[in-house]
Amino acid sequence: MKKITFKLLLMSLILAPIAMSAQQRLQSPENTIIRCATDEYNAQLLQTNPRMMGSQAYEELMAPKIATIKAQLAANPNRALQFTIPVVVHVIHNGEPVGVGANISDAQVISQIQVMNEDFRRIVGSRGFNSHPDGADIEVEFCLAKQTPDGCVTNGIDRIDMSAVSTSWSGPGGNTDTVLKPATFWDASQYMNMWSVNFSNGNLLGFAQFPGGPANSDGVVSNYTYFGSNDAAGVTIGGVFNLGRTMTHEVGHYLGLYHTFQGGCADGDVCADTPAISGPNGGCPTIDSCAGGAADMVENYMDYTNDSCMNVFTNDQKARVINTMTNSANRPNTTTSNVCTELASVNDDGSIEINSLSESGGACSGELTPNVRITNWGTATLTSATVSYDIDGGASTNSGWSGSLAYGEFEDFDLPVITASSGSHTFNVAVSAPNGGADLRACNDTANADFSGSDSYSGTTEVRLSIIPDNYGSEITWSFSDENGVLFSGGPYTDGNSTQIDQTFLVNPDICYSFVINDGFGDGICCDWGNGSYNLRTDDDTIIFSGGDFSDSETTQISTYALSTEDYFGTNGISLYPNPTTTELNIKLGNANDLPSAYEIFNVLGQSISRKTIATNADLTINSSELSNGMYFIRISKNDASITLPFIKK
Repeated sequence: MKKITFKLLLMSLILAPIAMSAQQRLQSPENTIIRCATDEYNAQLLQTNPRMMGSQAYEELMAPKIATIKAQLAANPNRALQFTIPVVVHVIHNGEPVGVGANISDAQVISQIQVMNEDFRRIVGSRGFNSHPDGADIEVEFCLAKQTPDGCVTNGIDRIDMSAVSTSWSGPGGNTDTVLKPATFWDASQYMNMWSVNFSNGNLLGFAQFPGGPANSDGVVSNYTYFGSNDAAGVTIGGVFNLGRTMTHEVGHYLGLYHTFQGGCADGDVCADTPAISGPNGGCPTIDSCAGGAADMVENYMDYTNDSCMNVFTNDQKARVINTMTNSANRPNTTTSNVCTELASVNDDGSIEINSLSESGGACSGELTPNVRITNWGTATLTSATVSYDIDGGASTNSGWSGSLAYGEFEDFDLPVITASSGSHTFNVAVSAPNGGADLRACNDTANADFSGSDSYSGTTEVRLSIIPDNYGSEITWSFSDENGVLFSGGPYTDGNSTQIDQTFLVNPDICYSFVINDGFGDGICCDWGNGSYNLRTDDDTIIFSGGDFSDSETTQISTYALSTEDYFGTNGISLYPNPTTTELNIKLGNANDLPSAYEIFNVLGQSISRKTIATNADLTINSSELSNGMYFIRISKNDASITLPFIKK
């Protein structure tokens, strides 16, 4: 009975600060730095994963295994590399150039991996070295992955423009976990996933997932402004959290470590060689916060002190890490991982990726501009390739690419605008003929992305809104706008009142409306603080959109245009002649009395060459003599719809 009582007491000490941390939402002012939100995150995960770390069941299972590891380490104290963890860093950005804003530089990413290796290996001569009598070399190293999950070459830096989904990302429980991670993670059993993001709350530094949770959200997340080290050449990070220790701290959680202040003076971090601490320390103090105990180990990476103060993991923490690597799922646990080994080199290897499919003709136009990335993974400089693309496997359009890319270099560029009917579609793109020859690796030659064509609700006379607030209705506001500004707005509402709120908006034909819902705290209206939700419907209650799980805000565009893509371009028989052309190109219409609105000409890189409004039939004849020889695209538009056709200038 005494043993069981002790275990229950121990777990209450571990879990108590996790529960309190989950209430941080009520206690922390907006201008307060949140060093780590891991406890809050894992309190949420425990609800659906009750045997993961943080639970009594987990500690009872692992305690004898940790004891065995401690005995083994004591018997053989010699330093050795036990595990190498392959890392993929998902750099989530908003379309900025590399090295600008959230699209952090390669040097910044590499500096973070270097810091982690210095800290976990206690490297002599680095900031990670210490002479503390309880200081330990954790014997775990990290490498940027050299192979993707499908066996293609990579540098371990996965740059993704997610601005079409969101330009900022939540803390625990919001769109970072529900949207971002599932859409971008690599196999958690083979890689440690790291995400560098633009947090909605810029005061949040990072958070991690304890062992034993779901695979599709596993890993560590950092605000991009705290990712990497200011020590590295070409890297500038300000403040006192600028030396990469945010990720050292979060990776410690990923590897099975609690905060050193877990449980306060009752000492609930399950490591005997980390003195009890009454609460998190800031700065770099000399302090004994628990009467009668040893001085606080403010140098420990699992406290909240300044980055320059941190340089200690202990032997008991080491035993927990090795136990996690040995006994927990989704922790790559080989000494030398295959995915850290470079593939055999080839001369010609072009790869293609889709960065984004962004709206280009206005919110309700149905026009999307594909932005793609071509990368050279061949040893020969890549100077030319063919890029082909289609929608839903239909007729393919070829576009030539030329440039000069050395090994590992890439270029992002826009393809011509695409237009699709309403409903779900797939955009497919492929690269071939690098340098005019065969591509020697096929695994990275194709990419695809799902998207939805623009829906129109031209028949409705009103849009109906229903909102069920979460527990914090005072944080909810919304607006309904047309192209000229806000027509209706609502909120805030009363906290603790989940009564449904209904509103009706009268709408007119041929207008693009916008509905925006905001949450003042940045955690949406579902699902951790009440099961709030909202929906938008037509006058016959057809669902336009339903949601509630977002961060700061969510926007829905509602079109009442009678989309004319099928009606106009489908029946007007538009074509080009002569094609190829030399001096003159003509737009031919099936109905010469129904003119399109305008045309725009693009080169193969998606750059606009010229644009003209069509007022008379004479405007359908285009002088092509000044164009250089090659392939071009002409986008012909009618109101808010368009069609893009290729032509060749000889």
